[in-house]
Amino acid sequence: MSDATSADARALLGPWPGPCGGLPPYAHATPAALEEALTVAIDDKRRAVRGIADNPEPPTFDNTIAALEHCGRPLRHLHALYAAVRSTASTGDMPTVAQRLAPLVPALELEIAHDPALFARIEAVFRQRQAGGLDAEQVRLVEVLHRRMVRAGAGLPPEAKARLQAIDQRLAVLSSQFHQNLIAEQAVQVLWLQDEADLAGLDDAQRRTAADAAAARGRADAWAIPNQRPAVWPFLIHSTRRDLREQAWRMWDARGSHDGAHDNKPIVAEMLQLRGERARLLGHPSHAHAVLADRMARTPGTAMAAMRRVWDVVLVRTREQIAEYQAIADADADAEAEAEAEADPGGAGIRLAPWDRLHYAEKLRRQRFDLDGEVVRQYLPLPRMREAMFWAAGRVHGLSFTELHGVPVLHPSIRVFEVRRGDEAVGVLYADLFHRPGKAHGSHQHEMRAAEHPEGGRVLPISNMVSGLPPPRAGEPVLLTWEVANVLFHEFGHALHMLLGRARYASLGSLQVAWDLVELPSLLNEYWLRDHELLARFARHHATDEPMPPALIERLEAGLKHDRIFSVNLDYLGGAIVDMTLHEMADGSVRAIDALAVERETLAALGMPAAWDLVLRVCNSFHSFVGGYDAGLYAYLWSDLMAADAAEAFAQAPGGLYDADMARRWRDTLLTVGHTVPAEQAWRHFRGRDPDPDALMRRFDLRA
Repeated sequence: MSDATSADARALLGPWPGPCGGLPPYAHATPAALEEALTVAIDDKRRAVRGIADNPEPPTFDNTIAALEHCGRPLRHLHALYAAVRSTASTGDMPTVAQRLAPLVPALELEIAHDPALFARIEAVFRQRQAGGLDAEQVRLVEVLHRRMVRAGAGLPPEAKARLQAIDQRLAVLSSQFHQNLIAEQAVQVLWLQDEADLAGLDDAQRRTAADAAAARGRADAWAIPNQRPAVWPFLIHSTRRDLREQAWRMWDARGSHDGAHDNKPIVAEMLQLRGERARLLGHPSHAHAVLADRMARTPGTAMAAMRRVWDVVLVRTREQIAEYQAIADADADAEAEAEAEADPGGAGIRLAPWDRLHYAEKLRRQRFDLDGEVVRQYLPLPRMREAMFWAAGRVHGLSFTELHGVPVLHPSIRVFEVRRGDEAVGVLYADLFHRPGKAHGSHQHEMRAAEHPEGGRVLPISNMVSGLPPPRAGEPVLLTWEVANVLFHEFGHALHMLLGRARYASLGSLQVAWDLVELPSLLNEYWLRDHELLARFARHHATDEPMPPALIERLEAGLKHDRIFSVNLDYLGGAIVDMTLHEMADGSVRAIDALAVERETLAALGMPAAWDLVLRVCNSFHSFVGGYDAGLYAYLWSDLMAADAAEAFAQAPGGLYDADMARRWRDTLLTVGHTVPAEQAWRHFRGRDPDPDALMRRFDLRA
């Protein structure tokens, strides 16, 4: 750090101040300061690694492996802070700065991996790892770092290394641009509702939210549905204006695919080409093969077979659902025609389209299960659901959550909680749940600081739980749909995985596990939301404080079983199969891949019903082109198979979901161990055998 370094950059580069081992100094995190600080931190790590590589002493675990792990900590923390700002406060100069910064860290990591002197030292420790007096976790760290360098091309000839570095730098830029394009489009795309007739079907709260969205855009004379999931999906469910539902759905579905400045089509094509070339350089037949080499699935064929097996079963059930929705739509059309004295004896029903699916699914829930999503919503106020998450974590894991006040945050709506188990500090949880300008859509869990337990001290983890709920109006409660409440429990499961990590080294932490295991803790945590005891205690009417009636809980459970979960539905499975197909095609050949054409052809070959749609289209699939799920969307299904199996283990225990012995076993063998053991081994330690894929089928009474 030079004397010319600005005060803000110095604050970002120094130890984080505050309680719990320090908290992110957001007040100093301006785009300019972040760019300056990251540039300095990258140079600092480069010099530190150079010192390790040039050390004249014989290579040992301490002077090579541990030294390399330690020298990366300041940059890791700073880059995590920058990533939070980039994805939740991308305003002003941030998008431009993000583009400039995108290739820098990947370039440094490849430079490190391709350093022959450093690799020689790591190779020497690797060869002697079983004879050097190291404990099991140290041996594992040696193996993981060695494998990481090999997979990054440490053994390649110089010209291949140079090409690999150029590819990774370009991929980082393209991924950042893909992300910024979605943020930029989301900021300006909106469905305008011009008069009262356009509001048909919307309740008073939805109308007020739409009016606020219009007023924020300078239109006090209209209503607006911004292109954000918390706004679009309720409109698709409740609006009785089919023409406007179509407009809203098309706006949502086409995100990232419009010609012009924010078009992701050419970005996707180039990323697939480069990923394929990168895989070939590293000796793999495709990007999908390269990715899955270190996953539980091992091969694209295994992952694809699992998805196709579930697809074939779910397709039959989905066709039955469509017929049920179509019958309701026909009955509605006949009733309307009869009321207008224009009845058609043959039935004038509509042909169900994707913009009708959510609307008629809600109608079916009301007719068959007497289940009104708006009624359920009244029992799911955000504060109660937050209490429910914390209460379940307290009963299962012995955790307590105490709010911290007066700490730096990116926005006043963010809440911060210290997490403890008895007298022991466990970590910190940020809850950043409301949308604002410059914040990407969707929900995710972001690791601000990884748990570490090095010799002589502990580094407390910081987990950032992010969502995009519409900001509340003054004096009005924040009421959650069941789906949103489930998403929050899901993300909280990720938070628990990060907060409870006991690995000594960050490279063996929670987010370093095989990527098809990473969703397991979050998917299992969803089960606690459906627990009748938890609902009876916390699902209380926001106005009367009356608990959700037991009969409503029973009807809710029946409706949820009918609808199934994310990974056992075609809207997810179709996108996951497309993701794997595209990345198997990414084989480094010169052929260009028309991703949208592949998407259409793949779905047609699968028999995707015309009335269904995808959660993630290619051009807006953050997971596949930004979030690390490239050739990895299948992981949600893979983890759901294990989550169903794990839930059966809890169900068979005397105390059910709150069984102390089973909870301890879950923590000790899987939730806390991170990457200190291979994923398959961790699972077998917990369950005593390989996962039973039929557990998920049993949950929903599905049979092949």
